[in-house]
Amino acid sequence: MKKILIATIILCFSLSPIHADDYETTHTFAAGDVLSADMFNELFDYIKNAEKKLTLNELVGTWSCEKVFTKNTNGTPSSNYQIKDADTKTYAANMTMTFVNDGDGSYSWSSTPLAGILGGGNKADNCNTSGHIFHYKNYYSMVHAGCNNGASSGTYYLEANFNRKTKTQFELDRPGMAGDEGPTLYCDKQAIPPKNPTAFAAATTNLSNVLTWTDNSSDETGFKVYKKTSPIGSWVLIDAGAGLTVNSNVVTYTDTVSPGEYWYRVKANNVNNGDSVGSKVVKTTNSN
Repeated sequence: MKKILIATIILCFSLSPIHADDYETTHTFAAGDVLSADMFNELFDYIKNAEKKLTLNELVGTWSCEKVFTKNTNGTPSSNYQIKDADTKTYAANMTMTFVNDGDGSYSWSSTPLAGILGGGNKADNCNTSGHIFHYKNYYSMVHAGCNNGASSGTYYLEANFNRKTKTQFELDRPGMAGDEGPTLYCDKQAIPPKNPTAFAAATTNLSNVLTWTDNSSDETGFKVYKKTSPIGSWVLIDAGAGLTVNSNVVTYTDTVSPGEYWYRVKANNVNNGDSVGSKVVKTTNSN
């Protein structure tokens, strides 16, 4: 009964017409795939985190953002913006946001540039600014001291949604602003692990398992293939040197085994930024 209930939950979650776009995961499955407890836990984590607000510590780091702006009564965006949608008069500009743990219980932020949200219109298109950030009710309060091109000091409210669609979504708003001046930022955190491998598969011939996968990253140092010999066993890294199974851009590995059952999973690794999310699990049955 429990197995039927779990399958039903995952199916409803995946096919919901309201939320499907908001809850994309890194995995797809086909008939016959083996789903481990690790995989179910990972899927449940996606559900749990889908509407989670980032903590201050999760914000810490550098974010590369696309700022989306709708033209309003404050003026036409400058040439720093690119038109995204002419029908809705939507524009976009790139920017960087950095959040720092000051180490004394306080947090700071800076931006380069904070395009179009200081003072409205194109006034602050190239305004680089900074300030302090702290938790305020269900939001974060960002205090800044203005910048050198006429934008005044003030406070902004930041709502940071974890993994909204394919990017983290920041909503910024200035109390008392008229019109649609609270921009949306679609952000990717920098210096993060590479994207996970997909389409993981195994071709078995007697005592040989040929594992293949799709490389979705451009910054991996290599790939780590993990193996275990029972569903509840521990994953063991197949280490061919330097903590890797194969080097970057290699998308296959052949494992010679003894008769028995085996479970495999692969992760992309960046030596500085860590491991990706693991691929799905594949199972093989080997005999002489």
